[in-house]
Amino acid sequence: MKIELRIALRYIITKRSFHFISVITILSLIGITVGVAALISVLSIFNGFQNLTKAQFIGFDPHLRIVPEKGAWIDADEKLIEKIRSMPETKQVTKTIGGRIVGINDKELQVFSLVSIPKEDLDFLEGVRKTTIFGNFSIQTSSGFPAMVMGNALADRLRVLPGDTIKLVSPKMIEQSVVGFQRQREVRAVVTGIFNSNIKDYDIMYGFASDTLGKLLLNPKIGHYSTIDIKLHKIENLEYVKSNLHTLTAGISNIKIQSWQDLNPDLFNIMRFERFATFSILSIIIVLAVFNVLVSLSMTVVEKRQDIGILKALGAGRSMIRNIFLWEGIIIGIVSTTIGTALGLFLTWGQINFKWFRIDASKFIIDAIPVAVSTSDVVIVALFSLFLTSIATIYPAFRASSTEVIEAIRTG
Repeated sequence: MKIELRIALRYIITKRSFHFISVITILSLIGITVGVAALISVLSIFNGFQNLTKAQFIGFDPHLRIVPEKGAWIDADEKLIEKIRSMPETKQVTKTIGGRIVGINDKELQVFSLVSIPKEDLDFLEGVRKTTIFGNFSIQTSSGFPAMVMGNALADRLRVLPGDTIKLVSPKMIEQSVVGFQRQREVRAVVTGIFNSNIKDYDIMYGFASDTLGKLLLNPKIGHYSTIDIKLHKIENLEYVKSNLHTLTAGISNIKIQSWQDLNPDLFNIMRFERFATFSILSIIIVLAVFNVLVSLSMTVVEKRQDIGILKALGAGRSMIRNIFLWEGIIIGIVSTTIGTALGLFLTWGQINFKWFRIDASKFIIDAIPVAVSTSDVVIVALFSLFLTSIATIYPAFRASSTEVIEAIRTG
């Protein structure tokens, strides 16, 4: 063991003459430990909620969506769709016909977004099927009559239950009846199921049906669709596939490629801001503790002036003296960061396995606070703590190394 390290350890462990310094050192250790543990725990909770939100949205939104840059329709070339299907990362591809529709039930009226897909691509709506709480997940009745599944908030607004028939009217139908002074056209559909996604905008604004109903209501040109929706085998390949799609569609005009995050930008911007704000606020705990390290080391330099003078008289150079106090601060940082990291990981492990912090499952979709540990978060927090502690040692270390031998021995 280097002599600098041995002396640094001795200064930390055996501080007898100036007990106030020991108190500050202990407070520094506790502060850094608590700060690191809090950061790891809170960031893991953010990760848990983000993963929960991600799972909810991915159940309804595609991983990637090709939409028109202008207007309501894109010309879905079958060759393009086949090329997308042939990509090894692609799991499912479907074409949708959708738009704003007016739903009418007796005196109740509500505008919502209809999404219709081919019957053979029904598996694409697996997230809707899993969250269907009333009735059946079916977009066509056994007799072939148009059917649809809608969100529970939308069903509540229209006051419908599974088995009820509602009238559907598109903006184009309303325009034709007004301009041509004709009787209002409408399409009737049976509500076969009601889903509850626990996503407010989806539950009140979305209904799902077959493309047969979509064509009846919106009357697109042959080969024209609202979107091309894509699901991948692994969501980790999203950016790679998105880049390939840009290359694949380079010569096609009026299309835009969006990821599932692009479809919900406000939500994820808020989540990123909250995460950054929380990290910044909790980092103050570590910063204050690190300031105590600086104070503790500065006071140690004052206390050990005679020792420094004797070491210099015996031949110790400036670098050796400087390294003693650098090591002292670094040891405090390593010990407190290690304990804090272990404590943070223990708390997250306990929450994952034993659900120590529970919430009311009757009011929420989960029964405990969700937690997900990210290795990168743990590493960043640990390095951040060590970096700040190392910075705090620089001034006291250089101050100690600049101590004059004669003055130190005389005044010590």
